[in-house]
Amino acid sequence: GFHREACWCHIGEAGYVLHRFTEDHALLDAAGTGFPSAIIFEIPTKRERAVQLLNQLAERNHDACVIVVGPEIGAELVAHCLRYGAFDYLTVPVAASRLMASLQDGLANRQTFRTVRSLSQELAQVNDRLAGERNALKHWNRNLLALNHLTQVLTGSLDSETIVRSLFTGLATLIPLDIIGLACTEPHRVTTWSRSSVFTREEIQVREWLLRRFPEGTKPGTSLRQSLGLAQTGATSGEDGALLPSFPTLGDDHHTMTIPFTIAPGKQGVLHLERRLGTFTDAEFQVLSTVGTSLTLALRNADTHRQIQELASRDSMTGLLNRRALEEVLVREFKAGSRYGASACFLLVDLDYFKVVNDYLGHLAGDQVLMSTAALMRRAVREIDAVGRHGGEEFGIVLPHTDLDQALVLAERLRRQIESQQFEADQGIVRLTVSIGIAHIPDVTIHSVSDWIAAADSGLYDAKALGRNRVVVHAQDQVLSAESAVLTIAA
Repeated sequence: GFHREACWCHIGEAGYVLHRFTEDHALLDAAGTGFPSAIIFEIPTKRERAVQLLNQLAERNHDACVIVVGPEIGAELVAHCLRYGAFDYLTVPVAASRLMASLQDGLANRQTFRTVRSLSQELAQVNDRLAGERNALKHWNRNLLALNHLTQVLTGSLDSETIVRSLFTGLATLIPLDIIGLACTEPHRVTTWSRSSVFTREEIQVREWLLRRFPEGTKPGTSLRQSLGLAQTGATSGEDGALLPSFPTLGDDHHTMTIPFTIAPGKQGVLHLERRLGTFTDAEFQVLSTVGTSLTLALRNADTHRQIQELASRDSMTGLLNRRALEEVLVREFKAGSRYGASACFLLVDLDYFKVVNDYLGHLAGDQVLMSTAALMRRAVREIDAVGRHGGEEFGIVLPHTDLDQALVLAERLRRQIESQQFEADQGIVRLTVSIGIAHIPDVTIHSVSDWIAAADSGLYDAKALGRNRVVVHAQDQVLSAESAVLTIAA
């Protein structure tokens, strides 16, 4: 029925190279190497061998054109063979021309299948690449939105502390970072952020490095955590003369980045970034360049605003707080006293017989005495205390977290210093004294800031009435007695 030699000869004459296998395992081993292109499998008696061989070829993902030649096995088994990968089942007797036609059709079908499979794989790769690019685009868009939000937050605030806090929070979500450090001059301050909930050795090293870079008067700032300049910065000037932030500088290992910037002449800073895993990418480099520019602009605006506020809150002659700013401090301390029971004292200081200085030496000499007295008062108090010009030759001093005994010691020391001081004016040397009234909170008779000021004023009037050059404490049960005494004396 199957004239194999004649068929093999006919196939060979058509240009095909034939390899004969007498054992299934030899054929399967050859199939594992991607060879051959077609398999003509003869099953003389054991019909199950065809199904078994097809299963084994399928397990190897082989794409050979398989033609099975054998006896009549019934439609069901033929369908089974075709289902498991056979291209054709030829029932003996088989003519050589019939086998050749089936082989040619099968090889053509195999080539079409391989082409479609290759195109499908290429399409899958393209789809994967597009999906990756789409995800990258989504990630980039999210970063752009986050960057835009961060720059708006930075430039939208005029408070440097808020700017720094927003910077650290925004950067930590925008770019994977382990440590952020920021140092500025004027005022000298170093602030760091760490992803860790406790101080790490690396964070401490960054703080120390920044402090060394700003050695003169630098103060350690707060460490803003996840729970929530320089002598030479290389800054350049734009065409309009405005100082621009320097370009970010990558560390040698590309795990650190430093961004120096200039807020104003003499006011400089540096932003330092670190991460342990992964180097900074070009995209992150560009993002941080933008952040550096926004940070510089924000800190410049905050610095300008602070200067304006400072000018608005200062007495133009003495440089002390003006009356409005002094009363704002009184309001703050009064609220603290009312809410938490914190003690505080208010001193009203008046220069005795100051009108005589103006009358005999002139107002220029009087102004010089006022400025010298103001400077002496600033030196006499603590950094947390507030000194202001209350009006004319009258000054106010707010002493937070100070009890009455402590206030008396300071007031008496200030009185003696002024009494012993020789104030030099262009028209001569002036010596004068001061009278001081003190009011302390908490006090059952003081219910408002106005009461507090009036109580200190009452003590001051008592000091004047008793002969000047003295310190008098407001008495809780004698708020009006000083005024009565003055009226009596005046009469």
